[in-house]
Amino acid sequence: MQSLTRRAALGGGVLATTLLSQPGVASDFGSTGGARGRVTAPVLVNGQGPFSFAIDSAANCSVVAQDLAARLRLEAATPVMMHTLVGAEEVSAVRATRISSGNLDRGPVRLALGQRTALAGLDGLLGSDILADQRLTLDFRGGGRARIGRSRSAERGFLDPVDPKARLIAPAEERFNGLLMVPAHVATARAVAIVDSGAAATVLNRAAAAVGRARPWQMKSGDRLSRVQSPSGRTASAEVMILPWLRLAETRISNVPVLVGDFHTFDVWGVADRPAMLLGVDVLGLFQSVTIDLRRREFSLRV
Repeated sequence: MQSLTRRAALGGGVLATTLLSQPGVASDFGSTGGARGRVTAPVLVNGQGPFSFAIDSAANCSVVAQDLAARLRLEAATPVMMHTLVGAEEVSAVRATRISSGNLDRGPVRLALGQRTALAGLDGLLGSDILADQRLTLDFRGGGRARIGRSRSAERGFLDPVDPKARLIAPAEERFNGLLMVPAHVATARAVAIVDSGAAATVLNRAAAAVGRARPWQMKSGDRLSRVQSPSGRTASAEVMILPWLRLAETRISNVPVLVGDFHTFDVWGVADRPAMLLGVDVLGLFQSVTIDLRRREFSLRV
């Protein structure tokens, strides 16, 4: 079993949610590519761009920055219900004739309007509503970039040759429009990990923190709390803790900084009563690359 150590958490998005530092205080959270830890891809909107969008496999709706929507003169659409860590929010939306990036070419699409500051300065994010049938390759040794490709057409055979450096977890459990849940362990307890390519920091519910024996972590500012923010600007507090170890795909990762709270999305996904987490880029980024086939429910890590 491979062992890794993680001593620095990431700032950035958590299910279309941004981790915030306290005003005037240097953050303890760093970044490993993308914007504030997010994995990005170049996106054309109505043939214009490319614009920089975060890839967020766990977001239930895609988002565009308000100023970009105005500049592109996107027409108003009916509001969308966006589920974030903070809660359920009815958000104003616009309609784009076409969205394209790599193999993705779709239209018309409805995009929720978000604040650019809450999107870490990015132009938007692509969620599972648009990515549901795609194959995502997140290249963490290539500057935090993502490739959107075509889902594999055939199942992998038992005797098919595989990359010896890859760890395959398949099939994953599917919930809510293509979201993936994969098995993990915190301490000796089983947990469910929701694969969230838009989460810069890994987030645990209190059940996972308890069985995993997570301990409070005091930041340089002296605070033990941080805040998360949705694209609309709503915020909620989260405890900052250290998870002694996490096991994923036969890889043991020790000393993982995490955010902890009984957030809205754990209720929405029906995992509030069992150990669960959002598996963020701080953990995924320890691997060379991550492949997420949302249509086939396959998730693989390349060490």
